[in-house]
Amino acid sequence: MTTPVSIEKIQSWSLFVEREGRRFPELLTSEHWQRAYQSGELQSQIAQLIGASESLAALNQQLRHIRRTEMVRIAIRDLNGLAIVNETLQDLSDLADGLVASTVEWHYQQMVVKSGTPIGAESGEPQTLLVLGMGKLGGQELNFSSDIDLIFVYPEKGQTQGGARSIPNDQFFTRLGQAVNKSLTELTHDGMVYRVDMRLRPFGQSGPLAVSFTEMENYYQIHGRAWERYALVKARVIAGDPEKGVELFDILGPFVYRKYVDFSAIESLRELKMMINAEVKKKDKHRNIKLGPGGIREIEFIVQAFQLVHGGRDPLLQGRQLMPMLQTLSERQYIDAVPQKGLLEAYCFLRRAENRLQEWNDQQTHDLPTEANQQMALANSMGFDSYDAFFEVLTEHLQFVQSEFDTVFAEAASSEAVEDASLKEACLGSQIDVDMLDDVGLDSSEKLVAVLDQFFNSRAYTHASADAVNRFRAVLPAILLGLKLVEDPVVALERVLKVISSVMNRSVYLVLLKENAQAVPHLLQLCSLSAWTAEMLVKYPALLDQLLDERILYEPLKLTELKAEAMAILDENALDDEAFMNQLRQWKHAQVFRVAAADITGHLPIMKVSDYLTWIAEAVLEVTTQYAWQFMQKRNGLPGGVTSSEDLPLMIIGYGKLGGIELGYGSDLDIVFLYDGVQASDQSQGAKPLENNLYFMRMTQKIISLLTTFMPTGTLYEVDTRLRPNGNSGMIVTDLASFEAYQRNKAWVWEHQALVRTRAVVGSEAVKSNYEKFKSKFITQERQLSDLCEEVVSMRQKMQSSLDKTDEQLFDLKQGSGGIVDIEFMVQYLVLGYAHRFQCLTAWSDNIRLLEEIKTLNILPESDVEALEEVYRQYRATYHRLALQNEKALVPASWFLAEKSLVKGAWQKVMLSEVEAESGS
Repeated sequence: MTTPVSIEKIQSWSLFVEREGRRFPELLTSEHWQRAYQSGELQSQIAQLIGASESLAALNQQLRHIRRTEMVRIAIRDLNGLAIVNETLQDLSDLADGLVASTVEWHYQQMVVKSGTPIGAESGEPQTLLVLGMGKLGGQELNFSSDIDLIFVYPEKGQTQGGARSIPNDQFFTRLGQAVNKSLTELTHDGMVYRVDMRLRPFGQSGPLAVSFTEMENYYQIHGRAWERYALVKARVIAGDPEKGVELFDILGPFVYRKYVDFSAIESLRELKMMINAEVKKKDKHRNIKLGPGGIREIEFIVQAFQLVHGGRDPLLQGRQLMPMLQTLSERQYIDAVPQKGLLEAYCFLRRAENRLQEWNDQQTHDLPTEANQQMALANSMGFDSYDAFFEVLTEHLQFVQSEFDTVFAEAASSEAVEDASLKEACLGSQIDVDMLDDVGLDSSEKLVAVLDQFFNSRAYTHASADAVNRFRAVLPAILLGLKLVEDPVVALERVLKVISSVMNRSVYLVLLKENAQAVPHLLQLCSLSAWTAEMLVKYPALLDQLLDERILYEPLKLTELKAEAMAILDENALDDEAFMNQLRQWKHAQVFRVAAADITGHLPIMKVSDYLTWIAEAVLEVTTQYAWQFMQKRNGLPGGVTSSEDLPLMIIGYGKLGGIELGYGSDLDIVFLYDGVQASDQSQGAKPLENNLYFMRMTQKIISLLTTFMPTGTLYEVDTRLRPNGNSGMIVTDLASFEAYQRNKAWVWEHQALVRTRAVVGSEAVKSNYEKFKSKFITQERQLSDLCEEVVSMRQKMQSSLDKTDEQLFDLKQGSGGIVDIEFMVQYLVLGYAHRFQCLTAWSDNIRLLEEIKTLNILPESDVEALEEVYRQYRATYHRLALQNEKALVPASWFLAEKSLVKGAWQKVMLSEVEAESGS
């Protein structure tokens, strides 16, 4: 806030205040302008005053009186330094909201008396007019002498009822709109209220004045243009039923915000800005602080570019007000802190200057003054002693904004690509030859040309649209130059072109690559290092979004972050199966892709890879279980014996790699469903009650369906539930007590082995604790070592004879003799055999931690255990690497000779010696 100044000084800065104050001296009293309004107070006062108008003449006079009174008040508060920019813009917007909404309501009531109430043909409900405020009015950022951009819309077609003569709804609302506009725009001896611009409506001036929701939807689906998306970002219902407003924006949302990262918006805004620049140049508007270089419009374009590009994926960017959105962009790391601060300061300065220019004579101008007295008035009102001092600061802000604008809207390309004009020209043409690639320093140029020729002759390319071809040609120089940085350029190009082929008919992704200089190098690197990542990009092109930010790409989320994001998807898509499944699949693919990117580029240690992949699975299981829980509660109420939705009795037990925190790329999930704490025969409490056993069976089936149903976005996981009691012939879900009884009385030793690797991954803390207590108690039973060993060895031999794919040339890394399973079986044998002495062996489910316990407890010699740990890590690392190349876990027989020998020696020492000793005795 600045030091308050006298009314006389304010009058010297504003001819408008001076003129109106002379006509109406009461407007200059401090009681009028000293106090700020509370939220909603101004609109409420306006509604009361307008509602009391008994005639059209009284209405029109009251509208102009209110505008004059409030505009003088706003000008004095602004020029006096009593109001910050936000308050001034908000008051101006609230004034327009109140005047428009009250005028609509007044004329609506008059028309209902004459023509009856409009009734919807489909709903049979009364219809009211919704007024959309566009532009700065929609964003609640109206400037002092602005016109207002409006669109009139109503929910349904139909007929009026109850009047002297029934008329169609479209006719009713058209007449209503005409009456509203006339009251606002007609020039009387009291002036006018607002200049109203209706050209943003569907079909512009040639379209109907008021349109129905259906007409609105059809227009934007068929005829909607890029600039109309830009216009709708700030659209807001300023009059009419708020609930119908929500319904309308649910319809318009997909047109404005794409569900993918949409860099075509950058192209569209760049073209729009070029048109504005041409107009500025033609009309010599370089002194215009709105449309000129570095002006207000460029700040708006910067912010709305990020909104249109990312808003479909990030709902937090779907706000209407610029200043809070700048803060959000910084917090969400779309804009760095320094540019955000500079743009915010420039915006506040320019908006203050804009209002001061317009407060001079209540005229809609954005041009800097040329007359000396007005220049001095502007400078003084902005807090400067001279116009030169003001202009110097203004220029600094304009230059900063223009620099940031140029950075955001610059066409991305590597400097090499720009310098090599011949390569760029060749890529835009139809032929790229060997000499051309040799000249830019590419190896294997003949093979690369052959790969390119094959692509140019492919159906994906020859049947692509002209836009897609042009976009591909624009990004091709960066791809070719980027091949110099990869180890095998031919393989990298083949894989990248497969990705390109998959998106030629969705060429917005080519714009993403074209507009982001770092996206192409990341794409080349990931494709060159991993066939699996290339295949993921082919299957799910939306993953290309992940290439935009290196900080995100190579930093996978931890478990708590994953669960929070997954639950946000649930909150956004509550009980909408299709939307929930598709969005969760997209999210899961993105998380796994980030793990793979961090893995293959060395940003993530190999032993951490499984941790992250397991955490992703846990988050998915958690959120799908919660979705199914909500689904069942809605249909059948809470299960019998349950009093709160917080007390979920169902739990998911992770077996195998999930239980052992050792998931790999493409791993399925071995899971068993149990419930605890309720009686199987009790009934649920909803309108359609079910016995608990059937309730949890339906819920389990829902979870499996959510996980495995094939959608356009693929599946989440393949699920294997055969480790449940009695396998495929057993119940899909059972209670914990029955599970315990089965394990004690019927389970085979191999099922006891499997328990070693289990843990409760989903469920309330109470039910998970009950499971862990059972597991600990069961595993710590004393067992006859010789009998146990014999059973484990027998099972291992059966598995090996049926599953081992080792031959003279290849070694089966998992099932082969001396491989991964041998180590796992030894660990399971030692846990089952020694847990009655060392209960701590039941605390872990993963092999490395169990081996650490075995070493600490001296069950095996320290050197033997450390050797097994190292071999296990090597095997696991190789297993991951093969998965990333889409190769099976088979390696040349000559690999791992020492490691295989070590594991076989340990097997002989730990397992076979026990069996042989027993048979010898």
